[in-house]
Amino acid sequence: MSSSPAKTGILDELKSLSKHGSIYSIGGVLGKAVGFLMIPFYTHFLSPADYGTLELLDLSVMLFGLVVTMWMNASVIRYYYAYSEQKEKNEVISTVLLTAMAIGVLAAISGILFGRQLSHLILKSPSFYKYFWLLSITFFFSSINSVSFSYLRARQRSTWVAALEVISLMLQLGLNIYFIAYLKLGVVGILYSSLIAIGLAATTLAAITFREVNFRFSPSKLRALAAFGWPLVLTSMSAFALNFSDRFFLQHYSTVSAVGIYALGYKFAFMLSFLIVQPFDNIWSARMYQIAEKENSGLLFSRIFRYYSLLLVTAALGISLIIKEVISVVSAPAFHAAYKIVPVVLLAYVFQGTYRYVVSGMYIEKKTKFVGVISCITLITNLLLNYLMVPRYQGMGAAGATAISFFVMAGLAYAASQKVRPIPYHVSNLFVPIAIAAVIYWGSTKLSISSLLLSVSLKASLLILFPVILYLIGYVDSSETDKVKETANLLLCRFGLRAAAAPEQ
Repeated sequence: MSSSPAKTGILDELKSLSKHGSIYSIGGVLGKAVGFLMIPFYTHFLSPADYGTLELLDLSVMLFGLVVTMWMNASVIRYYYAYSEQKEKNEVISTVLLTAMAIGVLAAISGILFGRQLSHLILKSPSFYKYFWLLSITFFFSSINSVSFSYLRARQRSTWVAALEVISLMLQLGLNIYFIAYLKLGVVGILYSSLIAIGLAATTLAAITFREVNFRFSPSKLRALAAFGWPLVLTSMSAFALNFSDRFFLQHYSTVSAVGIYALGYKFAFMLSFLIVQPFDNIWSARMYQIAEKENSGLLFSRIFRYYSLLLVTAALGISLIIKEVISVVSAPAFHAAYKIVPVVLLAYVFQGTYRYVVSGMYIEKKTKFVGVISCITLITNLLLNYLMVPRYQGMGAAGATAISFFVMAGLAYAASQKVRPIPYHVSNLFVPIAIAAVIYWGSTKLSISSLLLSVSLKASLLILFPVILYLIGYVDSSETDKVKETANLLLCRFGLRAAAAPEQ
């Protein structure tokens, strides 16, 4: 029996999303793998206070970047697909890239002029002003990078994006080793490494982009892009608060060392966003507009949400089960307490991934003003929760505030998107796996085994229970089960582990 057009469409979209998402993930996997292998190196040469200082510096620049330039990324991709003529598409890219360069120059000059004031405001001492000089120049190149990568994503050049990210990261890590271990420069060495690596990448990408789109500037297109993107400034600020404001609360109510320990645990939890949410979003942010034009778009959106939710929860459970043992191996003893916050932050990023998906309806219908309102509500919620929870519960309070805030954000986005573009997502596809995963993780915490290898092996094996329970309760429908069995049989036959079926079968 031939497959129905609807099922064929779903399979085609899943293959396309998997292909590009996997390529984006390769860069993330390789980069994160190298980064995690470097954790023993960093925790040896840097104290928790140094680690906390770097975290605060990075977050300060990130906040400024979100407010000033982040609105450009979504606007670039949306308006790139708004035009049919390639000349118009190129004009969109060139206009935004020139704007980003102008903003980057102004930001770099301001950072150099007010370095001492920024140092006193963020690090409570004006003596670190040179850090902000380096960060300001790095921001200029980062703003160029941001738009250039958005252009590559709009063109669905996932291989280019992944390759450039890996090359830049490897260069930065190599420079880190040289500056920290050989020259003993500490924090400033990492800042030099970032400036060199991002500067080279930005110069290369700008040359490639301008060669393809030429130098064009359209004030009318910039106004349209800004009108679409300005509500996303609020979204960017809210995203920053949800992800990172807890560090500043921790610094205020605790110590910079507490920030460093929390940041290490957060780094592991952020793997879910970096390896799954962001790669998926890179292709989905362009692909969703094409899917929306299909006749069976509602079915496609619903089915992809089901698979995406399952992937998010499975990955979060897998990391949570073994994180305590992993952190005890890769970090110095002063950082071992970081494992406690990881499962809670992972749950937060499950909700973040859900938000990034269900918000699609508002982007498709160009109702970004609702995104801005949701962001404001979530921002206030997060700041209030951090204020109430961090002084009492420290790192766990910060992690809990993040998870609750992302849940609120996803819920509001779901409700608003259903009003502007109703899609039958079936939220049970998300909450049933979360409930089962929570029970399995709770059971794993009751295990106490002295052998590190045996403990990791036993906890990792608990992950097998997850799909088994989902199957037993009927989460997986019969057509999906039949497809898995068919694929398994084909693989067994291909590798000679089972005889091929007769043609009539």
